[in-house]
Amino acid sequence: MKVFVPVIDSASHRYEIAGGFSASCSVCIFDTSDNHVTWYDPSGLPVDFAEMLEELKLNGVVNVIATAMQPMALKVFSNGGFRVYRSVGNDLLTNLELLKMRCLPLYGYEEALSEVHSFCASSCASCSSALCQN
Repeated sequence: MKVFVPVIDSASHRYEIAGGFSASCSVCIFDTSDNHVTWYDPSGLPVDFAEMLEELKLNGVVNVIATAMQPMALKVFSNGGFRVYRSVGNDLLTNLELLKMRCLPLYGYEEALSEVHSFCASSCASCSSALCQN
């Protein structure tokens, strides 16, 4: 099984899962069948999200580990055939071990939606989210 994980960078913080895809400067692709890790540093490259997802799928990567994910991104991944797992903390190696043991929880849409609402704190005057129901 191959898994895609956004990490802080591919150097000194390569084993730290980023707070989300927008906070990621690098990605890790890990293959559980042979413990092979590949690091990518996409900064500076024009990356089309849809093309990236197709490229991942073509290479057998259909699993994602994330600490946080916006509901729309989760929906795009899920509709694209990806399984999204919620990380337990931000340590990459721990989460990869949990994945291999099948102990990582799947990231649910309701959970992602509730996280968006928890950021809001009812300050609707400054909100521009189309997802907000307040």
